[in-house]
Amino acid sequence: MNKFLALLALAWPVLGLAQPLPQQAAAAAAPDAPVPAVTYRPLEPAGASALVQELEDWKAANATVGQFRGHNDIVKWEKAQEAERARTPQEPAR
Repeated sequence: MNKFLALLALAWPVLGLAQPLPQQAAAAAAPDAPVPAVTYRPLEPAGASALVQELEDWKAANATVGQFRGHNDIVKWEKAQEAERARTPQEPAR
């Protein structure tokens, strides 16, 4: 009997947690609870680089990429393009 009382005394805080749900939580758990409508908002691109500027033939794009052997070739090509742009005058923005 003493062991039972000691066990009951130790288990009392745990038994106190097993209380019925508050009224609001019980109402939210009901299957027919009202739910606000969710409006759809599409993800917008982060900047101009995320937009497709031009449509090009996929075969031509594949051939362009196929001329490179690896990442180093692409980096060299990009540096050459930057140097080319620096040499040619650009039109002022309108």
